[in-house]
Amino acid sequence: MLMVLSAAACELFEERGIAATVYEVAERAGVARRTVFRYIDHKEDLAFLHPRIWLDIFTEAEAEVTGKPLRERLLHGARRISEHIDNDPAPVRRAMRVAQSIPELAKGNAVVQQQWIERLMHEVRQDQPEADEFQAHILAAAVMGVISAAVIDWYNGPDNTPLVDLVERGLDYLKPVLNA
Repeated sequence: MLMVLSAAACELFEERGIAATVYEVAERAGVARRTVFRYIDHKEDLAFLHPRIWLDIFTEAEAEVTGKPLRERLLHGARRISEHIDNDPAPVRRAMRVAQSIPELAKGNAVVQQQWIERLMHEVRQDQPEADEFQAHILAAAVMGVISAAVIDWYNGPDNTPLVDLVERGLDYLKPVLNA
């Protein structure tokens, strides 16, 4: 469902810019508007449905490596997400192009970034239970920064660069705090 909504939203944002409505996206996707609002709170969220899909992939991957060190769990999740993206990168590249071309969509990016940070805070707390809320937030935000930088470099780089390689390189910079 999220892939269908993303495709419809990208088409409409490309055609109409920020003037595209949730009703139009629902109509183009062949679903009720109410269905769209099960997945988003605001129209701007429609441009960032792929990172929400990745949250589910990440959670499934994490279940496979429960009990492993934080860096290993993060890389395992990144590998699964990278495999997903590498299987069909065009929709992700299109969504990123749309999101970058319409500045008003930045709110949707902020929402999904916060969702990811909260999810990553859960992983930090598992690995470092002594970390207080602020410390967990800082480390999760640093990991999210790595993921964001990797996705941007992947998008701007040659089409054959595996995303997971960029994530691994970024996580290498955080080794001192990930292994604390």
